[in-house]
Amino acid sequence: MKKLLLSLGILTLINLSSCKKDETTSNTIVGKWQIDSYIITNFENTGKDQDDTKGESPRPTLEFKEDGNLHAIFYFKDLPGNNQNTIEDVQVKYTLNGDKLNLSGNLAFNHNSFTFSISNNILILKRTDVSSIGNKDSGTHIEYTTITATRIK
Repeated sequence: MKKLLLSLGILTLINLSSCKKDETTSNTIVGKWQIDSYIITNFENTGKDQDDTKGESPRPTLEFKEDGNLHAIFYFKDLPGNNQNTIEDVQVKYTLNGDKLNLSGNLAFNHNSFTFSISNNILILKRTDVSSIGNKDSGTHIEYTTITATRIK
């Protein structure tokens, strides 16, 4: 009788633990993402980081659609004293090749290609640029861009 009750108790515990709802994360880029940061390191050769999305409200979004279209919306604060925000509405085609994301136009600046990774519903887009903007001697410098976004749909 003790063995029967012990067996029933173990089966009950196994059954209850298997009822726990699994949180699923998707590794597909398709969906809507809220941009948490869009950081350019060594911006215009200053040695400083620049995040043009810092303080934006509402937060910018990226929506990758199954048909290969990307719709991005950025909100930029206008000059002090102006109570309006500038909205940049970007619509381009995208293609994926392994961990490479290529766009038919620019997301922002001259940014039209990235490497990407997705983990725990966080999208990381990265790129490296050689630029001459901000150089006094007509030379070039390296800028690193990292976009971090959280899946919202």
